[in-house]
Order: sequence, then C-alpha cells, then structure tokens
Amino acid sequence: MEYHSIAVSHLDEGLYSIRLNRPEHKNSITATLVSELQHALGMLEELSACRVIVLEGTGGYFCTGMNFQAFTDGEDDAPGDSAAPPSVDFLQTMKRIGELSKMVIAKVDGQVLAGGVGLMAACDYVVASPRSTFALPEAIWGLVPALVSPYLIRRTGYWQAYKMTLTTLPLSSEEALGCRLADEVTADPDASILRLYRRISRITPQTVKEIKGYFRQMWIINETMEHAAVAEIDKLTASAEVRENIQNYVRYKRFPWEKE
Repeated sequence: MEYHSIAVSHLDEGLYSIRLNRPEHKNSITATLVSELQHALGMLEELSACRVIVLEGTGGYFCTGMNFQAFTDGEDDAPGDSAAPPSVDFLQTMKRIGELSKMVIAKVDGQVLAGGVGLMAACDYVVASPRSTFALPEAIWGLVPALVSPYLIRRTGYWQAYKMTLTTLPLSSEEALGCRLADEVTADPDASILRLYRRISRITPQTVKEIKGYFRQMWIINETMEHAAVAEIDKLTASAEVRENIQNYVRYKRFPWEKE
C-alpha cells in the first residue's frame, strides 16, 4: 500500500516506526490517515521480524486531533466510500493498538491535542520530550472527547481526565509525567526507546498479546462504552452549532465566544 499520510520505517532489528506525516496540517486526523494507520498496524502485526512499534509524529506535532478543514470543505481528503463512519474507524484504531502482539510506544515530541491524546493514551508506553504539551480543547467548540476518554481515564484516572476535558488547559511534559499521561520525559527519546526495546524484545509476541488480553478484561472498555462514545461524538459533530463554530474558526480564525 502506498501511504500518503504516514510513513513506515525500520529503525533497528525488530523495532519499527509508524510516523504520522502531515506536518503542514499539524498531523491532524483524516479518514485517509486512519485507514493507512490501520493498514500499517495490521502489516506490522503480521511481520514476524517486528517486535516493537514506535508511533510518532513529525514537525513538532504528535497529532492534533480532528481535521477541522473537513467541516468547511464538506469532505475529507480520504475515500468517501468507507463502510463505517470516521468515529467508528478511529475508535477501532485505538482498540487495535491495544490488541496487537507487539508493544506500541508513543514517541511524543511536540504538541498533542484532542484525538492525538487518545492515540497516545492507547499506546502501551509513552516517551515524551521536554517541549511536549498535551491538551483536550474540544469543549471550546462544543464537543466532548468521547472517543478519547476511555483510554485517557485508563491512564490517568477519572478526575484528571475530567479536569483536562472541562478546563481545556494544556499540560506540560512534567505535568503529564506527574499524572501518568506520560511514562517518561527525556531530552533523548530515541535513546530511551532503544533501551526499552532491548528489554521488551526478550518477551515473546504471544506473551505480549496474553498480557494485553488479560488486562483488557480488568478494565471497563466494552461494547456498551464504545457505542456510547461513538453515539456522543456523532451527535455533537452533526450539531449545526458545533459545525458553525468550527467553520468560523477555519474560515475566519474566530473563536465561538468572538462575535461578528
């Protein structure tokens, strides 16, 4: 498959990278990016030589969430014949990360917003650089980070996820470390990831899969929660007020509280 929104590379022995590669759009999430990410995850899952996957961004951004431009253009830059709506596809991508027999490490070097926080939180380990920042700004536009929340709560606990959602305030890398949103903060993420890989590579993929499967049973992410998350985000993104808020920002850089 030819990728347009991501890049897959071999870093070292059994260590592979999936890089979100839309720096000109701050690595925002489109249907194309989600489709390519799902394909790459599936491909690396089948690759016996792969033991660990690094999910990373580029250009000072890990991922900044939903592609707002789609609300103005009326279409995404992706195939429009997807059998499932984008919210389901994105949720399934996060779920897929948690089901792989490979450990997935998020390498965060820069800004993470909205759905990007969800992608990161779905990973098994997060290594961040000191310049990284993390925020859930959805409420500004009248949205709720419904798809992100189950994975965020699993990482940070209920109150931290609630506070991030309600205040929309960004966290520094050290604050993220303090609330367990990040597992490590270092000026040299690549060196830390390589050290971690050398340890993890001793564990068989089957054991990794067993560990992930067992701990999923200990947590509350189930079909009922998934359906509720999809229903909530689909309801809000269909709202005329929300769509107007986003369109005004994309077209005029005007926030919802700024009147004409």
